[in-house]
Amino acid sequence: MTDDDMKSGAGFDERERVSDERERFADERERIADERERIADGREAAAEKHEARLTAWENRLDGRARAMGESAVGERQRSYEAIDRARGVLEASQARLERSAATLRRGDASDDREQRTVVQEVAASATRQTVRPRSVESSGGEADTSQSGR
Repeated sequence: MTDDDMKSGAGFDERERVSDERERFADERERIADERERIADGREAAAEKHEARLTAWENRLDGRARAMGESAVGERQRSYEAIDRARGVLEASQARLERSAATLRRGDASDDREQRTVVQEVAASATRQTVRPRSVESSGGEADTSQSGR
């Protein structure tokens, strides 16, 4: 193997190491983002349950107040409150949708990185295979004697 072959092999090894390190960092970022999304989804689910309990509680209080002959908060006021809660749920759903889209984009990016790695490894393998026969031929003609039938 010539000095140039050894240098290009060492350069390839360094590029491969750097590529692997970038891949590990990207995987870690994705794992952290997925964990944040899981936590946010849990918070949203808890908030939705809480809102449902509050609505049921308000309805019970209104029913009790009416049963006791007291005036309950007007239907219009409750409707406005329900609309505000629905807007909150809508905002949370939009945030969840955006996080899901971001998760898909991260998955696409990961797939693209993996595909690039495969292509690079195939190209590097092909390069190494084309370099080896040349180095054998230049090292003393061993490849030539085996082909001549001696």
